[in-house]
Amino acid sequence: MSQPANDAASRRDTNGTPPAPTCPIAREVDPSEGKPEKVKEPRRPTFACYLHPSQFGPAGLYYHGQRQPRGDGDPEPFDIWICSPVESLAATHDERGDNHGLLLRFKPPYGAWRQWSMPLRLLKGSGEEMRGELLDMGVRISPDGFKLLHRWASQSLPDEVVIAATRVGWHQLEAGRAFVMPRRTIAQGELVHRITFQSEVAGQDEYATAGSLESWRQHIGRLCSGNPLMVLTVSTALAGPLLFLTHRQTAGTHLVGDSSNGKTTLLEVAASVWGGPDFKRTWRATGNGLEGVAAALSDTALILDEIGEADGREVGATVYALGNGTGKARASRNGNARRPHRWRIAVLSSGERTLAAHMSEAGKRPHAGQAVRLLDIPVKRRHGAFDDLHHLADGRAFSDHLKSEVTRHHGHLGPAFIERLVSEERDLAGEVDKFAQLPGFASSRPLQGRAAKVLALIGLAGEMATEYGLTGWQPGEAMAAAIDAFQAWAAGQGGVRSEHEQILANVSGFIERHGDARFSNVSADPTHTPMVHNRAGWWRDDAQGRTYLFNGEALGGFDLKRGTEALEVAGWLVERESDKRSVRMTINGSRRRVYAIRPVEGEEVPV
Repeated sequence: MSQPANDAASRRDTNGTPPAPTCPIAREVDPSEGKPEKVKEPRRPTFACYLHPSQFGPAGLYYHGQRQPRGDGDPEPFDIWICSPVESLAATHDERGDNHGLLLRFKPPYGAWRQWSMPLRLLKGSGEEMRGELLDMGVRISPDGFKLLHRWASQSLPDEVVIAATRVGWHQLEAGRAFVMPRRTIAQGELVHRITFQSEVAGQDEYATAGSLESWRQHIGRLCSGNPLMVLTVSTALAGPLLFLTHRQTAGTHLVGDSSNGKTTLLEVAASVWGGPDFKRTWRATGNGLEGVAAALSDTALILDEIGEADGREVGATVYALGNGTGKARASRNGNARRPHRWRIAVLSSGERTLAAHMSEAGKRPHAGQAVRLLDIPVKRRHGAFDDLHHLADGRAFSDHLKSEVTRHHGHLGPAFIERLVSEERDLAGEVDKFAQLPGFASSRPLQGRAAKVLALIGLAGEMATEYGLTGWQPGEAMAAAIDAFQAWAAGQGGVRSEHEQILANVSGFIERHGDARFSNVSADPTHTPMVHNRAGWWRDDAQGRTYLFNGEALGGFDLKRGTEALEVAGWLVERESDKRSVRMTINGSRRRVYAIRPVEGEEVPV
């Protein structure tokens, strides 16, 4: 089902028991290290890798050459130890035939066998970047052999070819779908050996593990039961792999509540699905930085603490970018367009304020589209963020207990979930639509319907993990938590107005506030009416009611084109010229262009 971790012990290793370590870092000593192995004399010149000591010296990659002596003597053989053992297992390239590389397998003196799919571009120049990565992973390189290592890698032509995935997440191949992680590929059958992760940074791996799936279920999963917000956050972290299978780009929730009420603990519990506490990040990053993080975590989860640390002027654009799944287009050094980052990601955020409040404080107008990309979920339960403390005395003790447990049990639930998903054949997009029709997700506005589908997807992730026997929760618990979150979100948002509704509300509110002070009768004699300061327009009455003749104000920050479009669709724009939404009138002897607006009486305008 899944490819062994790249740092697993090689099958070629001996099974002897290493001696007790004499220093904090235990060096794996091969039992045959002191007994050189007699190997066949190589044909020169050539490279050869020896996994054990030989008559040429310690284990490692060698260059066997020969020198032509002066005179008529026979060539003189020589042998150079280049580095600790390294082999080229396969050539690699991505699905488009680009990003060629080599799948390397190597054995540092300290630690187990490892693998790294190295991009060939690291061989440019003297190959310094390649050597730097190998040195970081423990490979020892001779100062006299670095040019030979470069030559060996450049000349290496393995028989095997595998696909190099340059991003984490789902990859659809002819033979099926595979989920690629930095040190592991999850797929069915032989497909697991046909694709590997390739990165210029060899040590890049956010998916740390500790404990086991069973220990996570026992020490964390069972404590989620009875705590809807814990179930919701774990389900959100699990929703990432479902995005590809349901044809979506993102699913995002934002936990809003007072300081020290357990929000951060909820995020750490969610982070334990994929890795340790460090899997949780903060909003204190640039939009470009978060794009890179999202791309590195594609099809899993991006967990961000404290939105108050983000720049309120940029956070709205960042939320849009995370939701759209595409980074900014940038130019390379030679001026050509580089491929932008791409991702699908479940976003889980927290903060003391809502996204809209944080943006407004920075002078930015929040949009409805941002509100449904990151749903504000209030964190106000019986004990801070919790309802059932199980065996703990209070919310603080429960939170501290969870923080301790996630450091010991993490990183297993997400991959175990994917192992079941690779063979999942149900129409999961249809399942989301079906669950979104449950009475608890009842909605009356389009944006509410979008939010219902997001939370139905999150609930489905939790229910599927429970069905697979991974969480230890009761069937229906995850969907109930999602419905509870939807209802809390809808109550806090007042239904979330669309931009169309916001424009109508802005115009209606402007008339209500300023109708008597900043407008006057268009037919009145200006010499016999009070002076209007800071005029916004005029009004006129007829058999249909009062029409306001605006000069373009009152849209509340929306641009004129978008604002007048909403007014026309709503039927509030009652007079216009053929090619414009405005009309030219003679008012007090002057020709003016105005917008003739008559709010529809009896229509409910959301406030």
